[in-house]
Amino acid sequence: MRQEHLSQALERARSIVDEEIDAMRLLRDSFDDSLIAAVGLIQACPGRVIVTGVGKSGHIGAKLAATFASTGTPSFFLHAAEASHGDLGMITAQDVVLAISNSGATKELFPVLEFCAANGTKVICMTANEQSRLAQQSDICLRLPKVKEVCPNNLAPTSSAVITLAAGHVLAVLLMEKRSFVDSDFGKLHPGGRLGLLLSSVRRYTEEFKDTVPAVAPHELLGHVVIKLAEGQRGCVVVIEDGTRRLLGLITEGDLRRAFAPDMFNKTAQAIMTTRPVTVSVEDLMSTAVSLMKERRIANVVVVDGETVVDVLHTKDLMQRGYM
Repeated sequence: MRQEHLSQALERARSIVDEEIDAMRLLRDSFDDSLIAAVGLIQACPGRVIVTGVGKSGHIGAKLAATFASTGTPSFFLHAAEASHGDLGMITAQDVVLAISNSGATKELFPVLEFCAANGTKVICMTANEQSRLAQQSDICLRLPKVKEVCPNNLAPTSSAVITLAAGHVLAVLLMEKRSFVDSDFGKLHPGGRLGLLLSSVRRYTEEFKDTVPAVAPHELLGHVVIKLAEGQRGCVVVIEDGTRRLLGLITEGDLRRAFAPDMFNKTAQAIMTTRPVTVSVEDLMSTAVSLMKERRIANVVVVDGETVVDVLHTKDLMQRGYM
């Protein structure tokens, strides 16, 4: 591609994003009391949020249902076309239906609306047409602004899809805040993948891997410390109180190098240990431990339960196990 054509393409790309940003501004300005009412209705719902739609609205709805479910609002997606063929049985009076249609005239949604009306199920709709049948038959209408699609023919759902997704995210985040949904809650719902690992508890890590902690008593001579350090393969040795496993200090390879002297093997562990090593509690998240290690540029963090040593984390192990 010639340079002038490349420049034109990049400029066009930026203008497309600018147009979608303009659509987002219209969405921001369109919010009113109906949004707060929708949040309140979902928060009070004893059942689930059932998101429904077809076409591009259906794709957006499926993503939003996944977002709700993963952030503390039980939810699933019901394809509106399948609903009329038996899947209406998934909807109960305890649920809230979130129906999405930019035009409000999606005919596949009408049987869902009729079933909800007969069943006593509350309906929230997202549409750009307040006069549509969908809007008129819903308990709450979240009005979407009418926006120009960035599609050159102003036909393909582009800008409208972006603002629908954003409006759903607003609902999800407001619900998270209402329910005080925190990172540990998120971790419980995301046990898989690196994100799930980081949001899991340190206790879960220690119970899963059950590594032997390289430890010495404070009176041990450095010759014994060196042996323990080599056996443990963690780059450190924890110094613990005899009989209680109470944390007293930590000796790293760096501490041994700094202690090097002709008489070093006459010294005890207590003489060279770091008395205030970095620790994490078994109740902390693994993300806390990883962040401490990165911020302080250290290879080890001691895991404690109160004052008792439970484990010692090492960057090598965390990297091999997918935490870093």
